[in-house]
Amino acid sequence: MSKGTGSGKPPKDKTKGASPEQGLPEGDVEVDVEPDIEVEGEVVEMEDDGSETTESEELLDSLMRLKADFENYRKRMMREQTRIVETAEADLVRRLLPVIDNLERALENAGEGEPQGLRDGVEMVLDQMMEVLGKEGLEVIDPQGEPFDPEHHEAMMVVETGECPEDTVIDVVQRGFRFRGILLRPAMVSVSCPVKG
Repeated sequence: MSKGTGSGKPPKDKTKGASPEQGLPEGDVEVDVEPDIEVEGEVVEMEDDGSETTESEELLDSLMRLKADFENYRKRMMREQTRIVETAEADLVRRLLPVIDNLERALENAGEGEPQGLRDGVEMVLDQMMEVLGKEGLEVIDPQGEPFDPEHHEAMMVVETGECPEDTVIDVVQRGFRFRGILLRPAMVSVSCPVKG
């Protein structure tokens, strides 16, 4: 037996098969392993924070988009409801126009033999109706002496005359009406043209 072996077995290699606790100095384990864990922990923590922030931003963006979509929908529905109401009101006023025409004709054709009270009553009814409808937005189109406008006037006849410029309304056969900017009925008119020859 050789000296210094003790048991006669060859000395163990401390680096082979050794666990971190057994084969390496304790200080080396702390220096080599723990900083890596801390760094990895920090990276994971940053990734978690970043994903949470991104998710929050996406949720906030979705919420803002949803809010904007709802606001646009609400405004669109309000406009649509307003349009429906205005169209219905315009249709009602359009159906009242023949009543106005008949009242005006009754006044025009009332002879001297008619009772004055009846004439005054019809005139008061017509005036009251026009006042109420006027407050609601009814406008009369009475273009006597104005230039002919095909958008608001309908030419019933053309009259040769040298007394006024060409395409001037020289007579209104039937007045037209607008309601809140909507043309209910164009004015029926006679239009001037230059004398030939």
